[in-house]
Amino acid sequence: MNPLLNFAEKRFSVLALLVFSGLLNFASLNNASEGTGGYGVYIPSVFDRIVSLLQLGVYAGTIFLIIARFKTVVRPALRDFFLWGLVATILISFFWSDFPSISRKAGTNVLQTTLFGLYLASRYTLKEQVRIIAWALGIGAVITLMYTLAFRGGGIESGTHAGAWRGPLLHKNLLARFMLLPALSTLLVALNVRTNRYLVWAVCGISVGVIVLTTSKTALIIFLTLIVLLPFYRALRWSDNLAIPFFITLILIGGSIATWGVASWDNLLFSLGKDPTLSGRTDIWDAVIEKIWERPWLGYGYQGFWLEGGEAEFVWRAIRYKVYHAHNGFINLTVDLGFVGLFFFTLSILFTYFRAIKWVRSTKETEDLWPIAYVTFLLMYNYTESTIVEPHSLFWILYVSATLSLKHLPMSNARPFEEEVRNEGLVEST
Repeated sequence: MNPLLNFAEKRFSVLALLVFSGLLNFASLNNASEGTGGYGVYIPSVFDRIVSLLQLGVYAGTIFLIIARFKTVVRPALRDFFLWGLVATILISFFWSDFPSISRKAGTNVLQTTLFGLYLASRYTLKEQVRIIAWALGIGAVITLMYTLAFRGGGIESGTHAGAWRGPLLHKNLLARFMLLPALSTLLVALNVRTNRYLVWAVCGISVGVIVLTTSKTALIIFLTLIVLLPFYRALRWSDNLAIPFFITLILIGGSIATWGVASWDNLLFSLGKDPTLSGRTDIWDAVIEKIWERPWLGYGYQGFWLEGGEAEFVWRAIRYKVYHAHNGFINLTVDLGFVGLFFFTLSILFTYFRAIKWVRSTKETEDLWPIAYVTFLLMYNYTESTIVEPHSLFWILYVSATLSLKHLPMSNARPFEEEVRNEGLVEST
């Protein structure tokens, strides 16, 4: 491959991931914190227009590169039929949406976002992907640190969460969710990289430090759960002993219960009147589930529920304040796309998880732990937040690239398949 083209493409990918991170909008600069006057009314800025233009450029470049290398794209694209079933459901959901024009536009944006994830999976090995992710999001972590120190009035919450960091994003929980990604990706790279190791560790430390400064209990619990799980995921390579999956299951259950408990504790305080600004998530879930049963199979159309004048007004009346997602990714997906959409996503992520286990057993690089770690993150975070499929979403891009990077391998005798995997360019020769 042309070295200059390779150099340019990697920089293109780093910039694209940074664009989709949401950091470059610097939304907190002009928007109020939760619990202060003006919160909930988004004030756009010139950065939004710049980011929109950059996104269009990324999509145009992605389509050009996919067409130019179409033969290399086909095989990765066929690795997860359930993923494409979900995307197809999103694309046609405008037929039954209460807001067809919004669902149509959002569906088109999801397809574009998905294609960029496909480009990453078809162009780079997993090792290369994780290093590109670490570079991009590591830069994002440094930008967050510098921005918050320079613009404390915007980067640090006032009101309900006074003192918590939110960086360039609108809310501290959004920043905490984002920071888990540079923390995890730089950790995996630091465990394997030979050059600039201390720099990578420093960026990882910055990411973890910002997670702590956001005061997000959910993010901290999930990060600690991932740290505990990583050695067990690595141990899958060394032994087929059933004790390892058993301990992995226990840790996942414990982390999930802790994550769920944080949401329930907030709801308990809310119901006791300790703080009327807390989320009250289970009240939201109850109201949304009631609406799901009115349209159980196909839902209300992609992004056609949480809109003024739509069915979300029933939820707002029930909980007596406005929210714009269900604070649970699975419930949010179901209200948009019904049990059909939930079916496709559930099968996609389950098959991805099991294929990620096979992948770990067939490889030896630390970066090859990324798919199983990322799927674990995505599953746990969606208990209390909505982080599944969104237009222009970094989280959706990373899921698409992870699932489409995983070659189908037999569970038994995985080692002999390393040569076949290398022939496809998915694992680098050492």
